[in-house]
Amino acid sequence: MMIDTKFFGQVEINEDEILYFEKGLPGLEDYKRYTIIKVEDSNLYCLQSIDEKNIALLMIIPWDYFKDYEIALSNEEIKELNINSYEDVMVYNIITVRDDKVTANLLAPVVLNVKNNKAKQIILNDKKYSIRQEIKCLS
Repeated sequence: MMIDTKFFGQVEINEDEILYFEKGLPGLEDYKRYTIIKVEDSNLYCLQSIDEKNIALLMIIPWDYFKDYEIALSNEEIKELNINSYEDVMVYNIITVRDDKVTANLLAPVVLNVKNNKAKQIILNDKKYSIRQEIKCLS
């Protein structure tokens, strides 16, 4: 299927690449279907809404930049995403690009079950993480 994207023009995706956020993302609750597009020659990914081309969020895999990053999912989150093993899980963090710096939201990772494409942005209760953790070197 062809979708319109904010950064890449029209892109063809397979229907099985559509992620479903049952409750949407915080602040974007009306938009529940997304896909992830890898940004060429970088460690960046784009979480692109299927239904609204102007909703596109840049993301990273946290361990590319923060080796000691840890998250713990609640039993409710595991059940909601129907996670059966650690191998089913992929974690991303949304980044913000400003003129003078790039920051990652480590406090609210996007968690994806790669087996069923259910996804959710969760809010961690860990005080050691920030919503604006600076990334020193982005490639």
